[in-house]
Amino acid sequence: MWHVTAIHYNIITIAVCWLTCMNADALGTAMRDYQRGELGDCRYVDGVDRMDGHIEENYFGSHEDWDEERCERFAALDGPVLDLGCGAGQHVRFFEDRGTEVLGVDVSPGAVQAARERGVESVAVADMFDLPFRRDQFRSVLLNGTQVGLAHSVAGVRSLLSDLAHITDSEATAQVDNYDPNLVDEALFGYRPDPRDGFAHRAFHFEYEPRDGDRILGRALHFLLFSPDRLRDSCVGTPWSVVDVEHHHEVYYEARLAK
Repeated sequence: MWHVTAIHYNIITIAVCWLTCMNADALGTAMRDYQRGELGDCRYVDGVDRMDGHIEENYFGSHEDWDEERCERFAALDGPVLDLGCGAGQHVRFFEDRGTEVLGVDVSPGAVQAARERGVESVAVADMFDLPFRRDQFRSVLLNGTQVGLAHSVAGVRSLLSDLAHITDSEATAQVDNYDPNLVDEALFGYRPDPRDGFAHRAFHFEYEPRDGDRILGRALHFLLFSPDRLRDSCVGTPWSVVDVEHHHEVYYEARLAK
């Protein structure tokens, strides 16, 4: 079996090609600077609207501060775990501390660098839409932070889920989350309506001004927001089905998928 640790070393080479993207890596650079105690001004940007990037709150929390319910949800994921869009590695550290085999990947070189500098070991740079893994490599997949919405469309979500089915074994589970379009409105930063039932969109980019250096503009991000029912529709034609849904904070939900 090709273990996760072997994967880690094999895909380190992928990081080299991403280093050229650092100038556009606004969010990742902010994470790296935060880790070094040098955080400048990071913002969500949507047209003329601005909102603080909440770097500490969103990316540097400790699982020691999580409530019991949240810990139980993550602890239910068996290893090897693949954490997609791992950011600065707070969830990877949770699994590492439990002794669960895990690999976190993120498209952002700055985020991965921040994770390594804070002592998170099992992280690497890779694109969640072009994953370099073998069939049946993982038992669980974590897509935290509404990452699944970056697939942009139902067809895109279905394609992503099919790719994840390929690299996970027959007993695999996946945990995804999203905002429920039936419960959100213009109060959500970057919100865009959709005439279809159970769908909406969110669009923005990150802008970062280091303490010393030029402003960095991140790439435009478009998230498809879909209800749990639309997630079930997206699973059609893949080996996955939705087995559990829990709403949190009124407008946000987490869903457990199984084969």
